[in-house]
Amino acid sequence: MLLKLGVKGPEVLQLTTDLVQLGLLTRPTQNFNAQVQTAVTKFQAQNLDPQGNPLVIDGIVGPLTRFALDVVLGRRSAPPLKPTPTLPLPTAEGSKSGNAALLVAIAEMNRGAGEQEGDNLGPDVHKYLNGLAPDGSSWCAGFVSFCFANSGIDMPFKYSVGAQNILGQFKKKRWIYAASIAHPPEPGDIIVFTRATKAEPWLGHIGLVHGYADGIVTTIEGNRGPYPSKVTSFTYVLGRINKLLGFGRPQP
Repeated sequence: MLLKLGVKGPEVLQLTTDLVQLGLLTRPTQNFNAQVQTAVTKFQAQNLDPQGNPLVIDGIVGPLTRFALDVVLGRRSAPPLKPTPTLPLPTAEGSKSGNAALLVAIAEMNRGAGEQEGDNLGPDVHKYLNGLAPDGSSWCAGFVSFCFANSGIDMPFKYSVGAQNILGQFKKKRWIYAASIAHPPEPGDIIVFTRATKAEPWLGHIGLVHGYADGIVTTIEGNRGPYPSKVTSFTYVLGRINKLLGFGRPQP
């Protein structure tokens, strides 16, 4: 049974009890209302399906989202971590600063960087947050900022632990563009997604583009999936990227 806006009953009560346990709702209910839908989309934006791919962020609870909930709540075993893919080094495409940051991202991924000791915790997360947010905070934007800050090239934007903050900095510099088959993303570009709600309009997620070929965008991202989330590579079909806010190309 699909649980979605307007559905009522004991299945919704169990779902909302789970969401309360995860801190995404304040109290359980048998009514799948707008607040429940928002909580579901927030959960989907951060978690993965049984094959390790990002969940579709549609506010509907079907088998894939139910699986992810059970994994996070410890009712099921997490799927085996995907082997770290062997990604080629950047090509001549892309900006100089973006390619330099991408080299750092590849190195972090290859060494298995990510969470330890608990959700959003560990020495890598602490390093990425850079004192700008307390340990336990989301770290995807901190990871991207770290890659640029440690690239050996002057950082083209201000270090931030906010995905939408980085996107805003790019917008002010007019570095944002709409990717298409004719104008695809390049290595070292940023890709930003929304996880926003009315209560938290600033929420987002960010990664680095590793490459593009034959309609497929490859990224390197941190803070996707249940603990222990690692720096990982993901793939998306260009034109069908869920909750995409945009791409940015750093200069020079």
